[in-house]
Amino acid sequence: MGNTVGNSSAGFCKFSSNPQHAYILGLWCADGYHRTSSIGLSNVNEALIATFTSFLTRLFPVERLKLKIYLNKDIVLKIPNLGIQDIKQLYSAKARQPAYQVYVNSRPLLAEFRSAKLLAKAFGSPEIAYAYLAGRFDGDGTVGKDLRRDLRISYTTNAEAEADKTLLEKLGFRLCKVYYYRTSVAYVLYVSRLEARQFIENILPYSLRLQNPVLESRRDLIAI
Repeated sequence: MGNTVGNSSAGFCKFSSNPQHAYILGLWCADGYHRTSSIGLSNVNEALIATFTSFLTRLFPVERLKLKIYLNKDIVLKIPNLGIQDIKQLYSAKARQPAYQVYVNSRPLLAEFRSAKLLAKAFGSPEIAYAYLAGRFDGDGTVGKDLRRDLRISYTTNAEAEADKTLLEKLGFRLCKVYYYRTSVAYVLYVSRLEARQFIENILPYSLRLQNPVLESRRDLIAI
């Protein structure tokens, strides 16, 4: 049974010491959903949604979780087996395939994630840093089939992109660059092909997408 109270003083997560929690933080920073008092994940990939759901159910009873499914009139509804009962179907003309949004109402958990996001660039342990970066990559990253070319992670703000560039520099990556793309209104952090293999090897133990190459990035498929 998960934590039913949401005691922020005790703390829900161990972002700086638990690789699984660090991965979840990176995933949320990339594809996170949040409102005034709710926190969750938006993605088309069932595996990533299931991973975030599993994290939430360690903290809360599954009855507290909510799931929204976005689809257009041509998409056949597919409800993932997550154990969630509170499910809503919503129309989205942009949806090319079912898109999922799992979340829970919890101000303390949201506050904890927001605070951790600001401190992510200060991760001292390489293991924790790579787990966090694996989550970022799984949510908003791409790489060529050779696992060297065009290795990049997209961000909505320059501050976030620069923070992760700083984190990579602390890990020994000296050739990373951040570019702004006006047409897509995105900041993109590029890892040089000369350092790409090193990056991939270090995030591989934590990355669901690299362990299962058929998984796609949500950003490439839908905008909810």
